[in-house]
Amino acid sequence: MSIRRIILLISLLICSRSDLVAQTLPTFVLDRRADQVYMDSLSQLAWQHYSFFQKAPSTPRNDTLRFESLLYLGNLFKWWHGRYDSTLFFADQLTKQAQIKKNLKFSVLGILLSESYYHSIKQNYLQALHLNFQAKDLLQNAKQELMLMWRVDMNLGELYGLAGDSQRAIQFLLNAQEGIRKGSGLNVQTTIKNQAFIEQKIGAIYKQLGNFPLSEQYYLTAKTIVERGQSKTSQAYVYDDLGELYLLSKQYNLALFYAKKAEEIWDRIKPVGQSNSWGTLACVYYGLGDYERALMYAQKVVQLKRPTVYVQEQAYQTLYQLFEQKHDWATSTQYYKKYIIARDSIAFIQRKNELASLQKKAELNQLQLQTQQDQRLQAERLLTLQKQSELDKLQARFRTKTLLETATLSDQQRRFEREQADALLKEQRATQRLDKQAFDQQVLQQESRMQKNWLFFISIFSVLIIGLLILLLYSVQLRRRKVEATLQLATERKEADRRLIQTQELERQRMAADLHDDLGGTIAILRRRLLDLRQHMGEPHIIQEFDALQPLIQRSSADLRRIAHNLMPPEFARIGLTHALEQLIHSQPSQPTHFTFFSSSVQRKFSVETELNIYRIVSELIQNINKHAEAQRAAVQMLYHETYLSVTVEDDGLGSHVTKLTPEYTGIGLKTISLRANYIGASLRKDASQAGTLFVLDVPYSSNYEPGWKSNSYSSG
Repeated sequence: MSIRRIILLISLLICSRSDLVAQTLPTFVLDRRADQVYMDSLSQLAWQHYSFFQKAPSTPRNDTLRFESLLYLGNLFKWWHGRYDSTLFFADQLTKQAQIKKNLKFSVLGILLSESYYHSIKQNYLQALHLNFQAKDLLQNAKQELMLMWRVDMNLGELYGLAGDSQRAIQFLLNAQEGIRKGSGLNVQTTIKNQAFIEQKIGAIYKQLGNFPLSEQYYLTAKTIVERGQSKTSQAYVYDDLGELYLLSKQYNLALFYAKKAEEIWDRIKPVGQSNSWGTLACVYYGLGDYERALMYAQKVVQLKRPTVYVQEQAYQTLYQLFEQKHDWATSTQYYKKYIIARDSIAFIQRKNELASLQKKAELNQLQLQTQQDQRLQAERLLTLQKQSELDKLQARFRTKTLLETATLSDQQRRFEREQADALLKEQRATQRLDKQAFDQQVLQQESRMQKNWLFFISIFSVLIIGLLILLLYSVQLRRRKVEATLQLATERKEADRRLIQTQELERQRMAADLHDDLGGTIAILRRRLLDLRQHMGEPHIIQEFDALQPLIQRSSADLRRIAHNLMPPEFARIGLTHALEQLIHSQPSQPTHFTFFSSSVQRKFSVETELNIYRIVSELIQNINKHAEAQRAAVQMLYHETYLSVTVEDDGLGSHVTKLTPEYTGIGLKTISLRANYIGASLRKDASQAGTLFVLDVPYSSNYEPGWKSNSYSSG
């Protein structure tokens, strides 16, 4: 058997094996993606399919089957929960291998597979927009759509809808719809799915524009289309959109109907705990007044590992409203902050998409302008080539005429010219010999001068190096002296701060003792004397006057105890910072400002001096709130992090207006606070706005803290 026949037989065997392997890739059923056994079997089968054609000879048919295997694997992992990132690997492999083989169709399909990863999984809309334009450029430059342009238009319509460019989004979606209508080679189920998707996206755009009737019309059309098909996933997406639309228009019963239908589908086809409808259901039940179910669905969303930011926004909104109704202000504030973060994230994504849209529009305009300029340059070059061709013809005629005239010269003239040329050549050779001798002398002179110059330069350079070393040593000594002086000045300043703070603490202790012992005793004696005098009074109106003085004396005694406690809390070293601040908050009157206190579960122990300074800083900030802020609520929080303690004092008072109204608010009180913060090595930040004022004190842990386990929350009044 000849070698040619053996090669032909092997090729036939490979082709027949290729047919067998090509028939082993079944249609991927999207509704079964939660079945791990099903997904594993498909992935193994597709990988064997790819491995076979990777080793097979490179022919157009084998290359196509290998590309289809990569595309199948990429689409499979795109829907496989927890293994999404493998999609990007197969997309990159498909794009690179297709570009090497110059296969435009699969190059575009690989780019679109990467686009779906960044769009749906990573939500990196800027990268997704870039990939769509890259695919569109490839198709337009090839001057053929390959039945793929409708997919690019559909993706661009969705992205421009997210970016807020409604007019352009609708135009792209209508172009995609027209491409599908003309015939794209898709099967019935895929055509139904894409038609419904386009109707959904147009409905979403009208929902953003606030046009409820048109949005409802397109969503209901999409519902009618998907219910004719077999894809439960497409139905669930449409039901989700209808639930959110009716929730936005406060038609809670309709919203509940479609959200529950979507939830039933998601529970069957997605992994446990991954329903897209929970955020909508939480808001719907809250609107219907069923707060228990609203809390249940909102907590389900919070417990998800990677919920979308839109579902998070709905859950946090419901939670902060629920806890606000229960007057649990601390928990309500926490969830409100998370709600604001989620809402700002959505707004940031939209702004980023708008910026990407504008940037790409500018790039397209620049590309169009560059194309026009290239066309003009090409026309100018063509005109220049025509003129150059005419000029070359004229020059050729002139050369021909000149050659004919030259050929008519006589032989005598040629000999005469030859003799002149010989004489000139001899003269040039003699001149060259003289020039060479002069050049050699100049070279010797230049070498001598160069040696002298090098010796001079080396000497100057050595002197400069020695001078620079002397200057460097002198500057190092000066810098060392400055550093020592700075350190000494800092040490003296810190010692002065320590003496000042200790003097203030001793003065506070003395004042607290004097108030408690002297003025407290005086008020007690005054109270007893008034009681004795009352017993000897016989007139009723005088007795009433004495009785009216009793509450005033009691309030004065209570104010005296509170002032003495603020000056120096009793047994501060024993009860510690947390309990001292609790007592301070508890002693504040509930009007006009209601104070709350919160301490995180893990607590750290500082030195008594550090804790006392923290207590003084918080006490001074509370006094400023009472004097100047005109706040209704204020909160003190102690948050123990891994390396530092963060103490926040926040109020909803005048905020940025308080400095203009009361300049003393930034006077000696805040200077003393800053002095104490610097003394204990802490940082103090202030943030004043129209919504109030926030002070944040960050105290790093020292080496001698002791861990404790407590959690306390108190409010004044």
